[in-house]
Amino acid sequence: MSTKPTLEGAKRRSPWTPKRIILGVIAAYVVILVLANRNGVAVNFVFFKTEASLFVVLLLAIGLGFLAGWLFDDVRDRRKRRRDIP
Repeated sequence: MSTKPTLEGAKRRSPWTPKRIILGVIAAYVVILVLANRNGVAVNFVFFKTEASLFVVLLLAIGLGFLAGWLFDDVRDRRKRRRDIP
């Protein structure tokens, strides 16, 4: 007789959390959006103008959006910690 250890009391957590599923859907949408927009466009960055593929411009805008969200989330956390200090 062989005895196998059981995990009766232990909870197994699934890697498929709602947050990860939503992030995966957004990532898939971004990839489709970028691949569907490969034509060249004129881009006016305030100090200079250039021509680039639309997908490069979209990736840059998406990256800057994520960076801004990350930075503002950090600022919000700092303000919350400051308010919580007695």
